[in-house]
Amino acid sequence: MPCLKILTNVPTAKIPVDFCKKITPIMVETVKKETEHMMCVISGDCQVSFGGDSSAPAAVATLESIGNLGVEENKYIVKELANFMHKEIGVTPDRFFISFYDIRGYNVGRFGITFDNL
Repeated sequence: MPCLKILTNVPTAKIPVDFCKKITPIMVETVKKETEHMMCVISGDCQVSFGGDSSAPAAVATLESIGNLGVEENKYIVKELANFMHKEIGVTPDRFFISFYDIRGYNVGRFGITFDNL
């Protein structure tokens, strides 16, 4: 169950209400998981600084997934997400930072069980 978490200094009022709905198809395409398994959280109005500059739009993100991450996959994912962030909320690729976490099923739970039991 991929989970994308984004913290940004973009004002919440300037983040489209359907931001997570719009980014889901990109996650489906890049992470290669089904729509119903995708999760996205975005939080605006955060204090984010790149090199001491907190005035320009910026974002820090994490993407956790059970598999489908790796050297080549992550290059593709970051490119597509950075382009989307620029188009949707004005965060340029040089002010978008993402960390990838390829996690094991026993470290993720839903439905009262861990994913290694599903």
